[in-house]
Amino acid sequence: MKTGNKIALFYTAITIGIISMVTVVFYFVATDYISRLYYSYLTEKAYATAQKHWEKDELDEEDYARIQQHYEETLPVAAEILLNADSIAEAHSVLSRYLTDEKIASLYAGNVVRFHEGKELGAAVYYPDNEGNFIVLVVSSNQYGGDIQHRIGWLLLGMLVISAVLVYFVGRLYATRMVDRIDAAYQSEKSFISNASHELNNPLTAIQGECEISLLKERTSAEYQAALGRIASETKRIILLMKNLLFLSHGDKEILKNARETVLLADFLMQFVGNRVRFTTDHFAFAIEANPHLLKIAIGNILNNACKYSGEAPVEMQLKGSVLTITDMGIGIPEEEIARVYQPFYRASNTREFAGHGIGLSLSMRILRSYGAEITITSEVGKGTTVEIEFP
Repeated sequence: MKTGNKIALFYTAITIGIISMVTVVFYFVATDYISRLYYSYLTEKAYATAQKHWEKDELDEEDYARIQQHYEETLPVAAEILLNADSIAEAHSVLSRYLTDEKIASLYAGNVVRFHEGKELGAAVYYPDNEGNFIVLVVSSNQYGGDIQHRIGWLLLGMLVISAVLVYFVGRLYATRMVDRIDAAYQSEKSFISNASHELNNPLTAIQGECEISLLKERTSAEYQAALGRIASETKRIILLMKNLLFLSHGDKEILKNARETVLLADFLMQFVGNRVRFTTDHFAFAIEANPHLLKIAIGNILNNACKYSGEAPVEMQLKGSVLTITDMGIGIPEEEIARVYQPFYRASNTREFAGHGIGLSLSMRILRSYGAEITITSEVGKGTTVEIEFP
């Protein structure tokens, strides 16, 4: 089973477990409330029945009519059992069919007693009157309450099943995406380490070779100086590579910690103008907040790449508003590789004959994006590349 599916199933199991517990609690709370509500109706019916039978002689016609109306408005379908509480033996024989001895004692103590008989619910009240002491039992089937309970049960079950399906598919979608991102990050890191090792290995191998050749036999002073010069050149390559790697390891917040100042971009870009680089602008007043040293590294790397891959062709640099465009007429980048040139150490497949580490562009992207700039690269093999930088 794929990792994404495993994560989705695990997440679904946990989520549905929690939802199931909440659903069960809700169901029992709802059914308990329905039962309590129906018991209250039964109790009200019991008292209304008692008043209807034993208060007629104590009330005028108008008050008794209200009691009669109230009685008719209470539960319409209910079995009523009227008992003389003073006839203890007779009352006990009837009550024992519905109540335990403990509940009978509670009833005689004046408490309302609730009970159930099969599918029927009942309420019993003790009613003292001037004619004597009486007991009223009202028994009824809570048909509507039962229907509501069943509907709630099926509704909750249906919602649980639908939730399980939705959670699984949504979880699988996001889990798959997450796993793909993790895998992409892992592959990127693996490629980064492999490429870094390769780039470091080349100059180290060259240094080792120079040392071994120099030690094979006695050399002249000039030969030793030439060998040391090559070793120094390769050492500089390693130092530069290590500096770039160290900078790449910094987070965006660390980059932003470097002192920033207001930079007039048109004036700043003039330092790059030369035999190979041309510059035009219509917006001399545009300024950004940036560290001049880091900005020089970022734009300088892009211009160096443009010049390196353009042969003797000129490189055009144009500033229009807040958009800086750098265009070369070089070898271009294969379309399917454009998205990958931002990765450290990645070099396009048609650049193998050119020197380089594949760090410059990714370093430029990191610096520029930390200042909120948007970078877009368009290219066509054999015709050139355009880098568009839109500053905030």
